[in-house]
Amino acid sequence: MDDRLYYVIFVLLLIVMAIVIPFFLKAEQPNPCKKSLVLKQTCSTIFLANALIAGLIGDFTRYAALMFVGLCFSWLGDYLLHVRPGSGFFVAGLSSFLVGHVFYTIAYCKAFKVLFPFASLITVVEIIIYIALIAAALLSAIFIVKIELGKLLVPCIIYTATIAAMVVKAFSLAIMIMKAGSLVEAPIFTGIMLMLGAFLFMLSDYTLSILNFKKDVEKHGALRQVNIWTYFYAQMFLGATIFFIST
Repeated sequence: MDDRLYYVIFVLLLIVMAIVIPFFLKAEQPNPCKKSLVLKQTCSTIFLANALIAGLIGDFTRYAALMFVGLCFSWLGDYLLHVRPGSGFFVAGLSSFLVGHVFYTIAYCKAFKVLFPFASLITVVEIIIYIALIAAALLSAIFIVKIELGKLLVPCIIYTATIAAMVVKAFSLAIMIMKAGSLVEAPIFTGIMLMLGAFLFMLSDYTLSILNFKKDVEKHGALRQVNIWTYFYAQMFLGATIFFIST
């Protein structure tokens, strides 16, 4: 099938996402409601549709399956975090996203081993960056931004370690793909989608931690805008890699 078809669909879905997000942000003020839940899950369904279409037009491979399962857990996490903010649903939502990141990371590792069978899956540089990323995120959040995690300190540390692993492997796979040049469709674009998606996801989670755990922060201000826009477009970019990575 013509590769251009997916590009057209992808752009259209990005536009639809950009239309729906402002309505969601407006609907959740001053508090989440049924309307905002429907709009939020509409956005989540858009990134699921993007991934499914990418797999159907391209090849629905093991990589596609792992990524799609991860996106489904993200969809569930979106629902759980929104339905009753501040309750036990937060931990359930956090856990759902954690599982999603595990699936993303496994997908990157599987793709890495198929595309680069003679390369080391884990390097010393990756370990150093991984540890530094966790330390930077936690220390800056606690001592500079001064968020108060309380009883959720341990779950948040575990989640931070998980998303850090996802980010490191996404960047590692992206760099190798761009260097190789011919192992996947549009290697430069694929690499950019991987790195941009992972970075935006990390940024979104960082802003979410500030919104949830820092006192006297405006819940519906600019920070919330950054949180939502970076999150949904991160999912779109990561889902798009399904079309290009056929492993």
